[in-house]
Amino acid sequence: MRGAAVLLAAAAAAVLAGLPLPQLRRLPRLRPAAAAGGLAAGGGSALLALGLGGSPAVAGALGVMGAVVPALIARGRARRAVEQAAGRWPDFLAALRSRLSAGESLPDAVAAAAAAAGHRLAALARHLNEGTAAGRSFPAILAEVRAEWADPLADRVLTTLAAAAGIGGERVGAVLGSLAGSVADELRLRRAHHAALTEQRLTAGVALAAPWALLLLTTATNPQAAAAYATPTGTLVVLAGFGATSAGFWLSRRAARLSLMPRVFT
Repeated sequence: MRGAAVLLAAAAAAVLAGLPLPQLRRLPRLRPAAAAGGLAAGGGSALLALGLGGSPAVAGALGVMGAVVPALIARGRARRAVEQAAGRWPDFLAALRSRLSAGESLPDAVAAAAAAAGHRLAALARHLNEGTAAGRSFPAILAEVRAEWADPLADRVLTTLAAAAGIGGERVGAVLGSLAGSVADELRLRRAHHAALTEQRLTAGVALAAPWALLLLTTATNPQAAAAYATPTGTLVVLAGFGATSAGFWLSRRAARLSLMPRVFT
């Protein structure tokens, strides 16, 4: 019984130690502070469940779920930061085309447009200014930024800019116009898809939490139920329920996730 709780807690520790969550791949791994917060949340959830009269197995299951919550929050913030950075590319490309129309050179226009766009694109302006001062070529600087960011959308934009620098002439405006339209369409489609799947994600969360909230309420208010779930058979029932709800949550989240754009020209 208590061994089952220990096993569930160990599973939470394994997740927080760095096992990637399938629906959030390629996002930054958890920081130590987030991992510590997850362990604290998991321990607090388990202790609260035990204090309310829950069995060790129920407390362990709730501890695992409580431990994963900070991880999901941290990865959600990272995903939103990536989406926010991607949303600045259309404005950057519009400003870049305006500056090129005004007669600026491509490297100068890219640096100025990136600085005006702010957020992560401001780092692109710094890279360009520092690289130009060091005598590195424009395509080489863009290649360094691509390698550092490892972002599929940045790959498309920066590779196109490097190619445009080699083409030159009036074709640059047409190339950037096509790129801006492609990026805007991609982001618009992904935003619409994300909004359409929001309800499905919320439903998955409710389907995961509701049975366990009801089980905790039952064991906290009914001593006989708490005693039943503390038996070996009750522990097996809890473990089976935990596996079923976790698998259902994972499958529903996986079905609702957006596909990741592949990196190109890497």
